[in-house]
Amino acid sequence: MTPAIRTILRCVASFLVVGTACFVLLLISGLISPQTMINSIARDAAEIEMRGDYPDLVFQGRFEPPIPKYLYDGFTDGIMLMQAIPDQNRSLVENAIMGPYYAIGDGTPGGDGTGGISPTTALLDLVRNPTEVEQQRTYVLYWHGYVVPMRALLSIMSPMTIVILNVVVFLLASAAVFEVFRRTGGLAFAITWIIALLATWAWITPLGFQHFTAFHIAMLATVALYFVLKRSKYHEWVVPLFLVTGLLTAFFDFLTIPLLTFLLPLSLYYLWLIKVRKEPSLLKSVHAGAAWLIGYAGFWATKWLVTAIFYSAQYANSEFAYALAHRGTAGDGGLQYRFAAIYNNLYQLFAFAPDGSVFMGQLFTMVAIAAAALTAAWYALVKYTRSSHDQVKRAAPMLLVALGPYVWYFAVTQHSTFHSWFTWRLQVGLILGVVFFILLSINWSALRKNKPTAKLRGEG
Repeated sequence: MTPAIRTILRCVASFLVVGTACFVLLLISGLISPQTMINSIARDAAEIEMRGDYPDLVFQGRFEPPIPKYLYDGFTDGIMLMQAIPDQNRSLVENAIMGPYYAIGDGTPGGDGTGGISPTTALLDLVRNPTEVEQQRTYVLYWHGYVVPMRALLSIMSPMTIVILNVVVFLLASAAVFEVFRRTGGLAFAITWIIALLATWAWITPLGFQHFTAFHIAMLATVALYFVLKRSKYHEWVVPLFLVTGLLTAFFDFLTIPLLTFLLPLSLYYLWLIKVRKEPSLLKSVHAGAAWLIGYAGFWATKWLVTAIFYSAQYANSEFAYALAHRGTAGDGGLQYRFAAIYNNLYQLFAFAPDGSVFMGQLFTMVAIAAAALTAAWYALVKYTRSSHDQVKRAAPMLLVALGPYVWYFAVTQHSTFHSWFTWRLQVGLILGVVFFILLSINWSALRKNKPTAKLRGEG
């Protein structure tokens, strides 16, 4: 049996085993007493009410009006907490598939709302009057796997205590990724990871629940990949690992910045192939990317299949047609609207107070000038250090990590446009990709010695 066939079989087995385990866990989590979770949430009701839907957890009212990218999405946290409480009037399967929650007002996905009740208010209503409030809304578009850890934790601790735990886990996982990059590439690569977290304000994400799955899956997948790469006998598990990562992202993430779970481990994969193995990396990354996409899209589509089996194909079609129409299409805006999605996210990254005062053309011009200046400086360093063409060529795939966020914004247009104030954090990939490329493509030893050598063989 060839290595390729073995890898394919491992991918199929991994998809079936992990996918089945996820569905079973989702069903089992529905057995946890709703009253236990209601009591846990009630202990922090005052704090949840004070936070509201969009708390300014950092500047706390210093800017008026508040700057969107510095706000936390308590709106989504409210939905997630509501969905974590199983509806006692529904079966385990209905709770798992439907994702029921209390209505939260007009303009929300999948329904016409009930008069503008905010998620925070709806959650508190549900907690304070559980027998009088019906969870009549459904949200079948995603797996909502995040309710599995949330239900388990809410059975023993309150939401704000979970936030503290989330912060601790985030710090530990970030430190683990720091160490993985340090061991693979060196201290400069590890520091770049910290800079990427700070520049995108990712460090505020563990203060709530919305982003905890995307960041934790991305970081844990990166650490797992490192240990797989360190042991040559496990290298055939690299592609299945990317597939499982995509599957887990589809299961746990509430469509925040899911591509991060591919871009972060991909940056380590490139770094290892370029720095350690010194071998071509593009084709291998294509295999990894295809595996992640099959895992992500395949398991998301499995939700459609499960919905069709337990309910009807017509019902599943109507719900998922809505998802495709209202998450990724550009509507009547066409190509301009897709570029607007990129613009919105670039604006959040580069503008301190993103209030719309800089227009698309101006922003793209400024970004183009900055990119040109950076390219000129990089080119001067390459020429000064006489870095070899082979070294630059080996480092070039890192730029795909940098472009990854904008491919996502271009493809998932409407979501990236309307939620740019949190989807902009996917640009962690931009910072990692650009800086890693610069670090890998220049012969820094020649620069340190201030003696440009003759044509080098590509050692970084």
